Amino acid sequence: MIDYTAWPVIGKGMERTCYLNPDDPSRLVKISLAGNTRQTQREIRYFRFLLDRGVPFDHIPKFYGEIHGDGFIGFEQEYVRDFSDSETESMPAVALLNYMASPLSQEQTEELQAALDELKAYLLRYNIIPNDLGVDNMVVKRMPSGIRLILIDGFGSTELIPASNFFRFIGNRKIIRKWEKFIRRTGERFPGITLR
Repeated sequence: MIDYTAWPVIGKGMERTCYLNPDDPSRLVKISLAGNTRQTQREIRYFRFLLDRGVPFDHIPKFYGEIHGDGFIGFEQEYVRDFSDSETESMPAVALLNYMASPLSQEQTEELQAALDELKAYLLRYNIIPNDLGVDNMVVKRMPSGIRLILIDGFGSTELIPASNFFRFIGNRKIIRKWEKFIRRTGERFPGITLR
């Protein structure tokens, strides 16, 4: 059995710890200890739901499956890195929070807005429901053609009966409400950057 907890820790939240695969830097595992697995179980169900629908994982990390161990549950997924011809030499994508905290030129701000527009269109097109949309749940992946935003955490509806998953009209309304709240909060946090 693999001892995931011996892998390097690359992030820690309220419920989960993220460990980097030492043999494959393009993959990580997110692990929740028994008794505190609600978010992990919800996201596992949601990723399977997206796979069953054939949704492309263009703006969310690829999902490689569920893992279990003594006293924990988790899943393996892509560790988002900047584009490179060599995965071993590519740098991890930078958190959107850190990206926006650095001085941005007008050109970078326009590029960021285009990336936000692309992410919003993707969420609406595939009816992907984020339950927590924020600058700390996204990373900026540098690509040869510019930047791409990847939502790395906070997936799936928290409703008991997730009608928004199955009815696009309901799901899209929910996405738009969450998007408007995200833009408003981001504007308050970064008043020097105007986004829509």
